[in-house]
Amino acid sequence: MTEISTIRMPADFEREFPGASRSASEVAVNLARAQLALVTEIERPAREAHGLSASAFQALAILDGAGEPLPGHVIAERLLVSSASMTSLVDTLERRGLVERHPHPTDRRKVLIYLTADAQRIVDQQLPALHAVIAQAISTLAEDDREHLLTSLTTIRARVSQLASQPLPPAKARRGVSSQDAGTGPDQALPGRAATVSSRENDRSRVQEAP
Repeated sequence: MTEISTIRMPADFEREFPGASRSASEVAVNLARAQLALVTEIERPAREAHGLSASAFQALAILDGAGEPLPGHVIAERLLVSSASMTSLVDTLERRGLVERHPHPTDRRKVLIYLTADAQRIVDQQLPALHAVIAQAISTLAEDDREHLLTSLTTIRARVSQLASQPLPPAKARRGVSSQDAGTGPDQALPGRAATVSSRENDRSRVQEAP
């Protein structure tokens, strides 16, 4: 098994990027890398068992969770995808016999998306598999550590949400660095300099799969 180590920014990171925080960037890149690895693993059961992409399975799970048919735009909002992407996704799921389109019973201008019996069986099978993966992925983190992590993640989410409604912060010009000072780590963790890693890390790349 590949040893996973904390990704670190170069020692002169804050000199090269005045106003930046080395520790903040390390938190950001390690959080992003952990999120990518976790999501990839969570997507694996439905992909391997049924060839479903993450968005395809999430669409089915959204319909299952709603307990009723939904308009395409509602599913799109919950998936955070465009209407055009949603239309293409529903087309694919419909061809596979996993959803059906039917006119709205009281508003003929609208179309509702229904989960089929085959899709319901897939969701009933894969949701337990998904939660089993999550339980295993987090199993090495003690309960107290999980609570601390949840608190920290909520703090970050709240701050990012606040920043989203504000103008972008001013940035100071990047300072030049010599080739001798340049980072030589294997991971291009953030735009600009490469982060250094204390040991070789080989994360599995995301697999492009059909919905």
